[in-house]
Amino acid sequence: MDENRWLPADHTLADGNHIRSLYVRGTSWQLYTTGEDGYALAVSDELYHRWLSLGWVEAGLFETTETAGKPVHVLNSRAGSQIASLAYGPYPHQRSQALSFVKALRRSLERMGQFRLESAIYIERFSLVLATAWEGTGSASVNQAAGKHLTGGLDVPLSSVSLVLQYAPYLTESDVNQFLDRLHLSRDEGAAGILTDGAAEAATVKSPRDRQPRKNGPFCLPGRPALEKFFREEIIEIVDHEEEYKRLGVGFPGGTVLYGPPGCGKTYAVQQLTDYLGWPVYYIDSGSIGSKYIHETSRKISEIFDQAAENAPSVVVIDEFEAFLSSREGSMGSREVHLEEVAEFLRKIPQAQEKRVLVFGMTNLLDVVDHAILRRGRIDHMIEVGMPSAEEIKALLESLLQNIPASDDLPLEQLSHELTGRPISDISFLVRDAARRTVRAGKDRICAEALLESAKALPQKDKKERRIGFGVG
Repeated sequence: MDENRWLPADHTLADGNHIRSLYVRGTSWQLYTTGEDGYALAVSDELYHRWLSLGWVEAGLFETTETAGKPVHVLNSRAGSQIASLAYGPYPHQRSQALSFVKALRRSLERMGQFRLESAIYIERFSLVLATAWEGTGSASVNQAAGKHLTGGLDVPLSSVSLVLQYAPYLTESDVNQFLDRLHLSRDEGAAGILTDGAAEAATVKSPRDRQPRKNGPFCLPGRPALEKFFREEIIEIVDHEEEYKRLGVGFPGGTVLYGPPGCGKTYAVQQLTDYLGWPVYYIDSGSIGSKYIHETSRKISEIFDQAAENAPSVVVIDEFEAFLSSREGSMGSREVHLEEVAEFLRKIPQAQEKRVLVFGMTNLLDVVDHAILRRGRIDHMIEVGMPSAEEIKALLESLLQNIPASDDLPLEQLSHELTGRPISDISFLVRDAARRTVRAGKDRICAEALLESAKALPQKDKKERRIGFGVG
């Protein structure tokens, strides 16, 4: 077959869906977008029958058509179900999509052994990653291929957890540790910021990064003016003029809890602040330090706070705050373990302020957090982070595009309203995806068409109404 598109625009599939544009192609396959925000995979007759002979796909799942007198076999994804090239996307931008991909990759490796991952195709509907080429062994390891796919096409190995979190803000550290475990990979020692399960008995905790120089200029959090103002006035201003504030009885900033729905940008905001400050960051999450044994979890918590204090000024980030600090009366699981966890946080959070350690807790469920933790002196600020408004989305889009070649007539006003209520990660993904489409189209600047196509490729947003904006308490 030649390299031209095999399926014409508006080609009607068996279920009535329509082919739209060619997304990406390989030598024996082509991937298209469809009219229902989905994807359709067309494969050559040779590749299709090889998959059949190996038992990787079942007969009857692909529909057969002809192009230039040759058979082409087409699989149409359901809306919201991914078909992707590991090398060229579309890439996941939600935790559920990433988890489905990792499960499929592990299942495929167990079932098929090693194969050329850099040219493979992921089909969520089958929960499989399928080889498309067999010549040679390929150069991409599981670590490289998984990291690249989850970070939107960047050459970041999955084991470099801090980098994965930087370029895949829709994930948490607990998520990445879970993915490493599923794929039987180890976290890079240089990227470790907490005691992982495999290092639970280690005597020390290492920082996820060395101290970095402070970034020049004022702190900015595009699209989040209320939170930017809070960080500047209540944290950066105080640490920058620590002695002056101390003389008047104002100490180092106390603990802060950010609460709001998943995807609202809590993790992203804290990451922007810590990147600006350049301080070492230590993470605490249930997937990394949780233990069913009495004393074990509290010991790990204590070690992380102690290591942060030794390297102060530093930051401790407690993800899934409610997992450790839910009300003692209504706690699930072992009551003895839970009581000791809460008690350890009650001791360590006030001490952290004295030792110049910033503490951030993040939760989707503020109402279940133990009230003893939320008292002034332990947690000084509770900030509600809502889903971004149209004005905030427009500001973020302008910031993300300001250093990228782009047309002057981009429909940012239109997009900001269409994207209202979406997670922050969707906005950054949209810009990256538009840039990839621009390169594939052979153009030198992002245009309105690329942005709009990328917006259409996003999954349908939750119809459930969400609260917009911030409340500072």
